[in-house]
Amino acid sequence: MLTKVNVMWKEDAVSHFMTELIDYAGLFPPAALSLTEAIKNYHSYIHGPNCWMLGPFVLPASRLKELEPFRDDFNDQYPLRLSVILSNSEKFESELMALQLFLETYKNAGFIETIEVPLSSQLDYVFLEKVTKQLADYRIFCEITGTNDQLLAKLDFIQKHNKTSPGSLGIKFRMGGITSNLFPTAKQVAFVIYESKQRGLALKFTAGLHHPLRQYREEVETFMHGFVNVFTASIMAYCRSVNKAIIQAILLDEDMTNFSFTRDTLSWCNLTVNSSEINHARNFFAASYGSCSFDEPRQELGELTIFHGEAVR
Repeated sequence: MLTKVNVMWKEDAVSHFMTELIDYAGLFPPAALSLTEAIKNYHSYIHGPNCWMLGPFVLPASRLKELEPFRDDFNDQYPLRLSVILSNSEKFESELMALQLFLETYKNAGFIETIEVPLSSQLDYVFLEKVTKQLADYRIFCEITGTNDQLLAKLDFIQKHNKTSPGSLGIKFRMGGITSNLFPTAKQVAFVIYESKQRGLALKFTAGLHHPLRQYREEVETFMHGFVNVFTASIMAYCRSVNKAIIQAILLDEDMTNFSFTRDTLSWCNLTVNSSEINHARNFFAASYGSCSFDEPRQELGELTIFHGEAVR
């Protein structure tokens, strides 16, 4: 299992790559745990040695009120960090009240880190204005779906919004699900990464990224994207301005020997970025991804032979 290597871990390329990479979404399929089970898991993760890889707990706004019984499980040293998914414009006011109630109940024992918003095909500018104005203190990501033309229209819409409104909206893109039709092609993913970078839009992913490298999986009867592929591609797009063809090639690569971490670098074939560049890309572009498993991704990553020198032990 991957662990921090020493007190200087923040200087390591693999640490910058993995720091707070995985938002825990245990409530969602295929895990689909009960809230009690998922909260118990999150509580154990934040007290474990790999807590530095963990992002916030992902929760629909409609379920915020269910968190009250777990208040005493968290404190100011080990708070419940949330990424809250809003439902739609009709429920915004009631969900805003639920956000406030959570903050009042948990005080220093919990806080909201990010807001996730579904972006409908109607492109409701008034709703987004309301969201950014009322929730200006949070990072906000809009989930986009559709054909490339529809995706492009939504990306342009969000870019225009960011130029004229306070606060900056990012993009959330779904990478899979429990059936094969929910997995976008590598070409579609490359399109979203490239076009998001061109527009200065931060990007996060959700679903389907349980495994480090791209691989065919019998349980979904299709290829699942690898989170090492996806974030290496995103980091190279941000730091090296590679084109869509190169991004797609990284996403499609199933050969672990083409990926390499040293203490201060991440490489794919002849492309290399250093630790500080990884950190910059993670902070300003490739934010994180939601996964219903925290154990599976990090365990499988630690088993790969892509670490060299003092990267891990």
